[in-house]
Amino acid sequence: MRVVDAGGVVGGVPRDLSALAVTIRPAAGPTVRVCTVGDIGLSGRATATATRRGAHHLFADVRDVLASADLTLGNLESPLAGEIAPGGAFSAAATGASTLRDAGFDLVHLANNHIGEYGLPGLAATLRAVREAGLQPLGAGDSSGAARELVVTSRNGIRIGWLGCGRTLLPQEGPEGPRYWEFDEEELLERAKAASREVDVLIVSIHIGLMYVSYPRPEHKTMAERLMSAGADVIVMHHAHVLQGCEVTATGHVCCYNLGNFMYDWEEGNVKVPVVLEQQNEGAVFLFDLDREGVTNFTVLPTWIDEECCVRWATGNRGVQILARLQQISTALEGDFRGAFERERALHNTGGILKVLVFHTKHGHWRFVAHSLRRARWEHVKMAARWMSGLIRNAS
Repeated sequence: MRVVDAGGVVGGVPRDLSALAVTIRPAAGPTVRVCTVGDIGLSGRATATATRRGAHHLFADVRDVLASADLTLGNLESPLAGEIAPGGAFSAAATGASTLRDAGFDLVHLANNHIGEYGLPGLAATLRAVREAGLQPLGAGDSSGAARELVVTSRNGIRIGWLGCGRTLLPQEGPEGPRYWEFDEEELLERAKAASREVDVLIVSIHIGLMYVSYPRPEHKTMAERLMSAGADVIVMHHAHVLQGCEVTATGHVCCYNLGNFMYDWEEGNVKVPVVLEQQNEGAVFLFDLDREGVTNFTVLPTWIDEECCVRWATGNRGVQILARLQQISTALEGDFRGAFERERALHNTGGILKVLVFHTKHGHWRFVAHSLRRARWEHVKMAARWMSGLIRNAS
């Protein structure tokens, strides 16, 4: 990885924007440029800005780059359920789909923990809005089987396959109807093996990980490496709300362990989690140049989210610092990072989890509380103990 002038990679960017670039090998024949970004929330302050200034302001700075790619993917966290739940948490208007289309998006990942906030009607409304805007949903469909289907796109004679799923641990209503693909490692591995034989390049998008932690769970790194061995040329992960590291294997496969927030209101939700706020408001555009054999070039362009929830290029020193942090974490992933992962997990996650449990207890949401407690394991006890010991040390 090396820091370069972003203008040498893509047009339509400020002159003082830096980029992190990896050249894997020379291209063999025609290429396709794929752009991926992380979590997108069209509700909260984003809705207020769209109402006041027009939705096009949300992505105006970065639109030229998103639209210039042959294919652009983002993870949509907001159910487009404005008619079902007007003003509801994480609920956005159906016009959000056309906002994404006009910003340059082609595919939207829907298999995540917020897409089911308003049940089957909310998911059905989201799928309908996405399709009517001419976007391709990924990881969700009108049935369980449809959610798991391989999406195939063809550009410049190169067939690119897309799979999308998410680890939500949330129940989905009823025996039939719209579904998203709940992550199952063995199922995903088998699906990737079969899909890789049907396309030239396979991209897998997964909503997974722990929030506000700079490192992936070690077992998720192991899973990603198995998935790349099974045929995934590119893996992109989201959900952590912060950028994590990237891995490029000796065979030229790429995994971005978390794409971070692209345009997301950290203040939205039942409780606020004001941890690592600077990092929550930092993200990136990830560019992949592909030929029939896989990835030839991989580039990261840094971004940030302003007070109105508009995406801005992280120019000058700010962008350099974002890229330096990404490089540092990527290097750490080459060694034993478990200790750093466990420390950040305890420090950044425990307080937020307790806040959520207190909120739902106060409001009598006993089913949610019981479901959460049933999921508790020994690792959570150790995490809480580490957090408590940190509080005691700071108080003494």
